[in-house]
Amino acid sequence: MNKQSSWLWILLGLFALVVFGDELLAIVGAIIGVIFSVGFAGLLILTIAAVVFGAVLVVGGSVAVALLAAGVALAAVLFSWLWPYLLVGFIIYLMVRKRPKTV
Repeated sequence: MNKQSSWLWILLGLFALVVFGDELLAIVGAIIGVIFSVGFAGLLILTIAAVVFGAVLVVGGSVAVALLAAGVALAAVLFSWLWPYLLVGFIIYLMVRKRPKTV
């Protein structure tokens, strides 16, 4: 590659940055926004599901079995995140329910 060609690519890149700069920054902002909206816990959940998926594929399972295992891992992780709310809801239910009258 000669020096003339290098300058041409640099000028072409600067022109593309001027023309498409807003779109490029919007894409980068959208990616960063998704990461912040999902949060650390969401990324950890997705990482656990991906590790289970990869482990099943490495051990020798099919893609369907790996997807099933990743789905079960995802459900287990999501339930572990949700159980305190379910427990509080169950306690509130026990407090406000109508008790049957003994005869």
